[in-house]
This record gives sequence, structure tokens and C-alpha cells, in this order.
Amino acid sequence: MKKALLLVYSLFILFPCLAIGEQEISIGHKGMTFIEFTNDLNEKYQIKIFFDKTWIENIRLKKSYSNENITDILTDIFAGTQLRFIAKDNLIVLTKYENIKQEFSLQEKVANTTKEVEYVEENKDISNLQEQEYKIHEIGTALGKKKVKLFGEVSHFESSQPLKGVEIYLLNLTKGVTSDKNGYFELDLPPGFYTLHFKFMGLKSSSRKINLRGDGRIDIQLISETQTINEIRVLAKDDKVKRTSMGLEYIQAKDIESLPSALGEPDIIKSTTMLPGVESAGEGSIGFNVRGGSADQNLILIDNAPIYYPAHFFGFFSAFNNDMIQDASLYKSSIPVQFGGRISSTYDIHSNNQIDNKINGKVGISPITTKAFLNVPLLKNKLSIMNSFRFTYSDWIVDKIDSKELVDSKANFYDLHGKINYKPNPNNQFELSYYNSKDEFQLHSDTIYNFNNFVSSLNWRHRFSEKLKMNNSGYFTSFSYDMSATEIANNAFKLTHRVNEGGFKAFLNYEKDLYTNIDMGTELKYYNISPGDMKPYSESSVVSKNNLPEESGLESALFVGIKHEFIGSITAEAGIRYSLYGNMGKREELTYLDGITSRYNILDTLSTSAGLNNIYHGPEYRISINYALNPSTSIKASYNRTRQYIHLLSNTTSISPTDTWKLSDKYLKPQIGDQVSLGFYKNIFNSTMEFSAETYYKKVQNAKDYKDGAQLFLNKYAENEVLNAEGKNYGLELFLRKNKGRFNAMVSYTYSRSYLKSKDKTGEFAVSDGDWYKAPYDKPHNIKAFFSFKLSRRFIFSTNLVYHTGRPATYPIAKYRLQGIPIIYYSERNEYRLPNYFRTDISLLVEGNLKKNKAYHTSWTFGLYNLTARNNAYSVYFRSEDSFVVGYKLSIFGNAIPTISYNIEF
Repeated sequence: MKKALLLVYSLFILFPCLAIGEQEISIGHKGMTFIEFTNDLNEKYQIKIFFDKTWIENIRLKKSYSNENITDILTDIFAGTQLRFIAKDNLIVLTKYENIKQEFSLQEKVANTTKEVEYVEENKDISNLQEQEYKIHEIGTALGKKKVKLFGEVSHFESSQPLKGVEIYLLNLTKGVTSDKNGYFELDLPPGFYTLHFKFMGLKSSSRKINLRGDGRIDIQLISETQTINEIRVLAKDDKVKRTSMGLEYIQAKDIESLPSALGEPDIIKSTTMLPGVESAGEGSIGFNVRGGSADQNLILIDNAPIYYPAHFFGFFSAFNNDMIQDASLYKSSIPVQFGGRISSTYDIHSNNQIDNKINGKVGISPITTKAFLNVPLLKNKLSIMNSFRFTYSDWIVDKIDSKELVDSKANFYDLHGKINYKPNPNNQFELSYYNSKDEFQLHSDTIYNFNNFVSSLNWRHRFSEKLKMNNSGYFTSFSYDMSATEIANNAFKLTHRVNEGGFKAFLNYEKDLYTNIDMGTELKYYNISPGDMKPYSESSVVSKNNLPEESGLESALFVGIKHEFIGSITAEAGIRYSLYGNMGKREELTYLDGITSRYNILDTLSTSAGLNNIYHGPEYRISINYALNPSTSIKASYNRTRQYIHLLSNTTSISPTDTWKLSDKYLKPQIGDQVSLGFYKNIFNSTMEFSAETYYKKVQNAKDYKDGAQLFLNKYAENEVLNAEGKNYGLELFLRKNKGRFNAMVSYTYSRSYLKSKDKTGEFAVSDGDWYKAPYDKPHNIKAFFSFKLSRRFIFSTNLVYHTGRPATYPIAKYRLQGIPIIYYSERNEYRLPNYFRTDISLLVEGNLKKNKAYHTSWTFGLYNLTARNNAYSVYFRSEDSFVVGYKLSIFGNAIPTISYNIEF
């Protein structure tokens, strides 16, 4: 029988006839045997069916068929059986084989399911892969359509990772597309013969000759230029000229491995501070400020779940092991409608979702941390599980930090990050992500700090058709910390704080055609916060118990957006997100005289209802337009409005694990941001370099600041200390990047201003008499440069330079005595500045030997952080000493910090 099938397959190639899919057939009657059916089919319509008689002995027709397609008739006849069939022209072959791969056009039908036979390159033999360039691949079944859809996925040959940004084009038609983040692409073309070209930086260009007859799929694998080592680039290939979105920075995890870091480990979070418009909140701090916004105005997502404190070891380490990360997208403006909840930016991080066919892993060892990553396939091409684990032995590094406050201190952490990927079929993929971490440190006292992160998400991606796709996600995230002091029994205490968030998002993407793309969906979030619980640690402790009541809130949103490419050179995106928020459950609220929230104006205490109260809602608009002057030049404009219902109460400029999160309520209004942006983008020198200039203006309603001497610690009524201020930010970002060749570079300059204004001109909430004053994160000038030199195939030298204006500060400017009591007089808020910041880092990446066949690959990374040993000021503070006011400058790193790490990859 197999020989007969092979003979028929040969006939498919040698004797093409009319497509049977175009014929309408009337045949059969109830009870007719399959043999009789095939004889009639051959006699009346000259359609031949080849089969093994043992397969069809018990098959009889259940009805007659009138004016129906033969493929639909056969699908109905074989319903409930294991039989499949392959149909081409006037020949049909029955089969029970699960997967028959063809290089010619076939259509395979199973009971109640139709799909185009896919041409998929899975053979790991390079010679076989190269042969595909010389064959003619028949795609689809001819059905008389004027236009058909060609689609597929592009992946990396060696790693099987999907490739984003691959150029797929036809030379003769000057038509092409680029693959998305999952490597997916599609083209609408008339049937015919084509040569399809695939091009991606760092990989060998390839082509496929195709005879496109109907809708069909072709999956392609690209190989590296050299089989021994991949080219390392500064950032992922990302054409800013063509895309509509503004303020979007795309990063791949592998692209930051050569970036010098403080303690020798690649950091997907801190890499953002090398981008224009993004500033570090402080040396070693995990917080960052985007376009003049505060650190809590950034939404950080890992696999669609938010994380509240993405750091370890005072912010020196990212929460995530870089080996688990696939890519990340930072949206500074033109934030997509599916994202909401923060007014400055959304940082969307994705862990690896590729299902490998063999076990692979990586181990890294440094003087501070050890990390391990392992990816294990459980079902070939269907199910895999990956996990990474890190822990530190870092107490010795604390001793090297030049600070009296850190004498006799200690710090350690561990984290576990894992993911299960399951792809039962091409139309469905499930991803279960989980992350857990714990940090403990003690700072020159008997007080011990612990904080914990737990983040989990379940994502389901489903493809209804090539046009309609769905992505559903559910998540739960929890961040908590506790402080305890036990050595002195009378003062022993324990303080805890916790914030939980759970949510669900349903997201649909409909690609109407090559020119129109529609997004729509809904989102629901539930917040629960325990602001603080202070307890005496022992019976002999005199510490008073103070338990702040829990807060709960519900946030929901509906969103829809459309992207359309107009005839000519204009592409536009427009969308609206409508969000609604309210507090949940009974709660106590104060009433104030004349509505002024001051501890001196309290009138009464009232209780709210048990349902939803303090409701806020409103639209969030997202609009962006791209006008292409030519293929290498474009101008863009955008406007977006965002709303934020959760806030961080902190007296510091950076995020601390002991800060308090607070929900919007009657007096703490939601923050609302409106941003307008304009940009110019240019690819130069044959697209080997890119230049961009973006300017923006952002207005913020209900920005959060604090009155002088604000007491936030365990404050039940925080509105007595918080200002609902106005904010305005504006700036200019210039960016130049070279991302091809042995020498790569990235240089940016940002001019950014950030101001706040209190609504009160007099009284305890008045700041600068109600005029605009500099926000704590106002840093006008910022220069960043990164250079990477590929000295050889094994040695890569990198260096970066960072310079920015010092952040604003309030200094004492006079001292006088009133009735014999010394009084210090301070300047207006944030009138002065810390010294300007400057730092240079270097690193050298040394790859192991380049033998092709070996069990594992090794590499060394040597680095020097703060090469010039500059004492950059983290903060400045003042003390009264012997009738004098003495100022002190605190520097986190006052010396050059050497780093070294050793990695084994298998």
C-alpha cells in the first residue's frame, strides 16, 4: 500500500489537472457502500480515490449529497473515524497517518476540521535546510480566488527562538512585511510564482521559491552568519521609521549581556536607564523616572502580571534572571489601549515562550551571586518547563560601601522564576508563569528587614483564524515586607505591610486586511492593601499596637483601538480605554471644615456603605499618526491620556521596599496624565544607523507631593500629609544608534523639565506661595553613550558613559535664634541641586573556544563599574554640630567596583 501511495504522490507532481475544490457534485444515497461511492465518483466526475480496502469496509453513506463540494462530502462521510484524506486536482488519497509533510500543494481534511497543509522546516540538518532554497514549494489549493493569504513563522535555526523584525519581501513587487514578536508574518498576494526573501541582521539571508495557488503556510528557519558565535548588538533591530507608535523602545535580553553593570549581572530593568527620556532614581536604586514622572508612575509587567518591587539588594540587582527573559517593550507615549493603570510608562516584559526539543541550561557564578537556568522539554514541540534560581552571598560587598550607616550590616536574597509552556496544537498555547523571591537585610542596627514577592500568571493565546486572535490572561501578585527589632525587649516590635492585586484581561486582535488592524478587550483588577500593622514583639515590650484598616478597590476597563494604513504614506492608530474605579467595603472617612484636609480641620468621622464607593471613571484617549516622507524618513505625532488609581507614599525619590502603597479614595484623587508628542525619525547610511528626535509636553492632574515635615509612617489619614498637586513635564530627546557591523554605538541627549504646583497659596499645604517649583526628579540635562567593539569572534569590549544634572534639593540657608532657641531657615522647596552625576563603566566579554561540536559553551565577563572612582552624591543631609550646621554628602559607590562572572551554557 505504501508503494501505491508513493506512486500517487508522484502523479500529483507529473499530472496536474483541474482543481476538484471548484466542482459541485451530486452523488450517493443512504446506505451506499464506499466502494459504490468511489465507482460513481470516478464514472461521473473522473475523480479517483486511492485507499486500503480494510479501512473502508464498514463505511456507508448516511444520506445523499446535492451540489456540494467533494471535500465537504468526504469530511462528512469520515466524521467519527480516524481517516484523513489528501486532495489535489482530481486525485484523492486516504490515509491514517498523523503527519504527512508535503512540498507540494495539498489540502488536508479531518472530520469537522479543515486546515492548509503546512510546509514547516524542522530538520536540524543544515544541508537539508539549504536545499530548500532551490526547490519550488507548492502552497495552497487553487480555488479561483483573486487574492490569497500567505502566512507563516520565522525562527532561528540553532535556538528555535521566534524572530521579531525579519524583513520578508518580494523584489519584483517592492512589497514586504516584517515579522511580529512571535515571528509571525502574512502577505496578501494574487496566485502565482514568487521568490520570497528573508533578511535579518546577524543571520544569513535566505529565499524560497513558491507556487502560490491558495491560502497556505510556510515556516522558515534562518541560520547564523557563522555557526560558532552570534553577533552581539546593542539593541534589537527595531525600525522606528516604519512603526506608528512613538516613545516605544524594544529590548531583547541577549542584547544587554554586553552592557556593563554595577555588580556584573545583566539587568533588564536597569538597561532602561540607558534609553533617552529615562533616568535612574538614584545610584543602585531600582526605581526609574520616565519623562519627568515619579518612580511609582511606571507599570512593570512580567508575562502580563504587575510586580511592585522588581529588585534585590537595595536595588542593585533586578528581580529577574536575564536567562529567563525573552524581550521587553517600554512605552513612554502612544501607550497601547490594552495597558492602563499608570500615567508615565508601561514596561512590558516577556519571559521565554519557546518550546525547545532538547534540554538546555546555563550556570553563572560571580563573587556575589550564583544562578542556574534549566529548560526541559516534556513533550516534543508541545510541552516544556523552565526554571531559574539565584541566591547571593553578598555580605562582603556591603562592607565595601563607604557609609557609616552600613557598618556591621548584612544582606542576602534568593529568587525562583519559572514557566510552563504548553502548545497542544498550532492554534493554542498556554503559559503558566510563577515568580517568588525573598530578601533579608540588616542596616547597622538590630532592625531586620524582610520583603517578599510572589507573582503568577496564566496566559492563553488562541487563534480562531489567521485574521482573528485572542489572548486571555489571569494573574495574582503579592508584595509584602516586615520590619522587626528584638534585641531590646522593651522596644521589641514587628511591623508588616502587604499589597495584593489580582486581575483578568481578555484581548482580541482582528486583522481585517493588510491595512487595518483592530484591538479590543476588557480588563478587571482587584486591589487589597494592608497599609501597616505594628505589634509589640514580646510581652515586655512597651511598643503600642497600631493596626491600620485594610483597603480594597476594584478597577475595570473596556478598550478598543484601530490601526489603519491609508493610501499614500500615512498610518494612524486611534483608540479609547474607558476605566472605572471604586473603593470596596466599609471604611471610615473624616470630614473637614471647608473641605481642607488638615488635622486641624477635622469635623467628624463617617462610615461608608459596604458596596462600591468613591467611584471615579473616565475615558483614556490614545491617538498617533505616522507620515512617511520617504522609505527612510518619517514624522509622527501622538496624544494619550492615562489614569492611575494606586499611589506610593514615600518621602524618598526612589522606590524603597518599606514604602506604603495607597489606593485612591475620597481625598486622594486619581492621577490623570495628558501627553502630546512630536517626533522626527531617519535611517541613514543605508539603514546602518538611525536618528530620532522626540519632543513632548505632559500635564498631570492630582500629582502627589507632601507638605513640609509630612508624617507618613502608620498614618491612618494620609490625606492630612499629601498634596494633590498639579504637574507639568516637557522635554526633548535626541537619539543616535549604530546597530550593524563590528562596532555598535548608542548616544542620546535628553533635555527634560518637571514641575509641581500646590493648589494652596497659604497655610500648611502651601509650597512656594502656590507657584511652580521643581519636582524631586527634575534633571534638565542627561547624556548617555554606549560603545561596543567586537575585537574578534571571541572578544567584545564595551563601555558606557552617563552624565546628568543633579536632582533638586532643599538646603538650609540661614540660622537665627528666637527667644534663645536656634532656628534653621530653609530655602524654597527644591531650590538647589545635588552635584552633577558622572560615571564610566567598562566590560570585556570573552567567549570560550569556537569548536562546533562540544557539550557546553563557556564565557567570562570582566567589568569595572565607576571607572573614575567618582564620589557621586546619592543625597546631601545636614546636622547641627557645635552651633554650626554641617552638610554631609552620601555616596553609594565611592570607588571603582571590579566584577567578574563565569558562565556555562549547554
